[in-house]
Amino acid sequence: MVDFATLGGMVGGLPPSSAYQAWWANTRGNTQAQAWLAVGRRARVDLASGRVVFSISGLDTDLVPRPRTVARSPIVLDGISALDSVLRRAGYVSTAAAVAEHTVFLDPRSVAQTGGRPLFPVIRDMVRRGTFETLASGRKVLLDDNTTPMLTFLWAANRNRGPDAQYNHIWSEAKNPDLYTALWNLCATPAFLAKTTDGLNHPEVRAALQFHAYDLYQAHPPGQKPPQRPEGYNDLRWAPMPEAVPDLEAAFHLRLAAAPKSRPAIAARTIGWLFSGWQPDQSLSIGSQDHPPQQSEETGS
Repeated sequence: MVDFATLGGMVGGLPPSSAYQAWWANTRGNTQAQAWLAVGRRARVDLASGRVVFSISGLDTDLVPRPRTVARSPIVLDGISALDSVLRRAGYVSTAAAVAEHTVFLDPRSVAQTGGRPLFPVIRDMVRRGTFETLASGRKVLLDDNTTPMLTFLWAANRNRGPDAQYNHIWSEAKNPDLYTALWNLCATPAFLAKTTDGLNHPEVRAALQFHAYDLYQAHPPGQKPPQRPEGYNDLRWAPMPEAVPDLEAAFHLRLAAAPKSRPAIAARTIGWLFSGWQPDQSLSIGSQDHPPQQSEETGS
């Protein structure tokens, strides 16, 4: 059994939504649940005491794996070790060093124009993407895969998408509309390194990304403590940023007008976006009923 404060210290803070039973649901649809389901654990939470028990095969245990009493077959491949070996032979001192050198962040001058707020009222739901939902708070959102965050990043960078690139969330709260399209929570990596950014097998990568975002933008999820500077952070070299977009609002208006059937445009036109004061943006009207695009791109975490 572990209390919320201890667990939060281990993972860089728990989000406010962890105060609700649904956040701890042992379902594949819960992004955070992958952290314990992927290693064969299930969570049983007691919100009244602020404690959670992770169990293996129904037996209570703590977060540290216990010695196994039943012999298991050898694994086929250790992908973590394989990646580390490839990167070290390429001259990198660590996986974090390789990720940093190839991870693109947005210019702080572009990000500052959002005031730390998201661009669009969108959250992640792969199954129901392209539909609208009203949250318990009364807030209406559009459900999407990673397409809207990807376009949000690309438009803020004034760049086109490149091959084998992935667009990632630095803090993975995919059901939080305040984070899902916030520019300070987005970065781009080569696809072959993108898996390391989820922090499950490479927590040092996640720690470096979160501190770098905080260092650049002075932003982090509400309710969490600011990330601490990781050991070795000062030795990391980061990829060059795209040039700042001097008028982000005008740039996004042009992009939305040019892609009226995109999900960001549908969200902005139907329920509003940052630069319309979260009211439906009539300037983007196309004079017909909106139909979300049939194709989608799952391109990040």
